[in-house]
Amino acid sequence: MSLTAVIPLKGFDVAKKRLAPALEGRRRSTLARATADHVARACADGGFDVAVVTGDEVVAEWAAGHSAVVIADPKQGLDAACHAGIAACDGPWIVVHGDLPLLDAATMRRVGATLAKEKPVIAPSRDGGTNLLGGSGRLRFSYGPGSFHRHLTVLSGRPEVFTGIETIIELDTPADLSAASNLPGGAWLVPFLS
Repeated sequence: MSLTAVIPLKGFDVAKKRLAPALEGRRRSTLARATADHVARACADGGFDVAVVTGDEVVAEWAAGHSAVVIADPKQGLDAACHAGIAACDGPWIVVHGDLPLLDAATMRRVGATLAKEKPVIAPSRDGGTNLLGGSGRLRFSYGPGSFHRHLTVLSGRPEVFTGIETIIELDTPADLSAASNLPGGAWLVPFLS
């Protein structure tokens, strides 16, 4: 069975603006790319085909370098990007955000095993958002503040909820960057702290 990880990505040069107090523009862009590299590798090493939804040419070239399928972003927000991504999937899918610095292949293998049993998966962010969301077929996405609980209500069956640091920790603020660099698997972030 084919499993697809759908990663919606903005341009690296416009990503992670809330990290501006800690990182200037070029370093933020480098971090956004490095984190997307990390997420794409974790997905591929975890047994997933990778599809990147983007409207940015640089990101599209980067994705092709990862042997990822590139899907055009309809540029109508994150929900529409996710719809475009899963519409291109033939089997179970997982939407994975590209800013999860601790995501690893072992976690993705567990996610894949759950999806293979036709059970949906979801992982909350620390602020009540949704960092991972997977299933099969169509789904009504509802990203934004509080999306975790909205997504729970539209998932069929009883979803498996992933709550490890690998799926909860995202890079939004300087505090996130500092915290993640001190957690298992986060040492690769240390150069971005100086």
